[in-house]
Amino acid sequence: MSNSGKRVAKSEVSAEIPRVILFRYLLLGASAAFSPIVHAADAADPQPAPTAEAAPAALPKLPWHMVNLWWSTSGEVADFSSFSVDVDISTDIPGDKYNLYISPFFGTINGSSIYGGIQTNCNGWDAMKPDDHTRLHGGHGFIFSRWSDKPDLTMADVRATPGGFVEAAGYEGNFISGRRPYAWKAGKYTWSLRKLDTQMVDGKPFTWVGGFVHEHATGKDIFVNALRFPGDKLVHNGKNAAFMEFYSTEKLHTPPDIATLPPLEVKFSNLRFNGASADLTKVDAAFIRKEMKRSDGLSAPISPNLLHVTASEDGREITCRLQNKIFPESEEPNRTLWKVK
Repeated sequence: MSNSGKRVAKSEVSAEIPRVILFRYLLLGASAAFSPIVHAADAADPQPAPTAEAAPAALPKLPWHMVNLWWSTSGEVADFSSFSVDVDISTDIPGDKYNLYISPFFGTINGSSIYGGIQTNCNGWDAMKPDDHTRLHGGHGFIFSRWSDKPDLTMADVRATPGGFVEAAGYEGNFISGRRPYAWKAGKYTWSLRKLDTQMVDGKPFTWVGGFVHEHATGKDIFVNALRFPGDKLVHNGKNAAFMEFYSTEKLHTPPDIATLPPLEVKFSNLRFNGASADLTKVDAAFIRKEMKRSDGLSAPISPNLLHVTASEDGREITCRLQNKIFPESEEPNRTLWKVK
């Protein structure tokens, strides 16, 4: 993202901005599980691919959106009060070498799209001086964002903490976002959303939802930020999506060296709504491998084949294993990883 007040450059959009248009499309039909997530194009130059059978002649531009995971459930969650998912990260990922985004959740609350997760390089405007619009970079951290179909989101719709970042804009969907720098390391984390207080705004009720991360190694509960949603009762659509990607920032915008990628293993598990295990019906995996256009004319994010994905027998734990060599598409077809019998 740009450090000026001008329109954000495409190379910086990829660090924070949603895939929200196609995310919404994904939720509409049976083919959703195998459709791409929306993402802005990046300006990084293609680099030669490692010599390997079935490898492309040149690497695609960043971001490398390596996988889309979709959890389907028996239906929406009425009177929504909480959501949580566990994330296990096997290896420390240095922010000076990698822009990695591990996003364990996407869904809708009262019709508003949300997503968030764990990043090696988060950035944004100073939460205590948001009108300054000076872009700050906080290294490792967490992010929680929501969107609106109307240009009605402002800084009044986000609560952050000193040292945190915020941003509200409309250059790729109308969004409000909070980011919390935190020096996370390898280990187990529980990402949760919790219904907070309701307030009246111009005679209409709005309810706050807080984003929190529990760090199991230290027992700390980290407040990321809170976002405001219309209504005094909340309904979650009951679906969830996760993804992993290498993205670009102004500080680090070259593709990672595939041959030296760390032996990273990320597990998503224990999906819960309102404190109870999610009533899963199936889990799908999808990969973006061919050139295609989004509804706004930009290219969807293609990635080299770098993740092997498996599911436990009950579908409640999905494991993504990063590879340091591009492998043939046949090793990871778009497929249903698990389905209820």
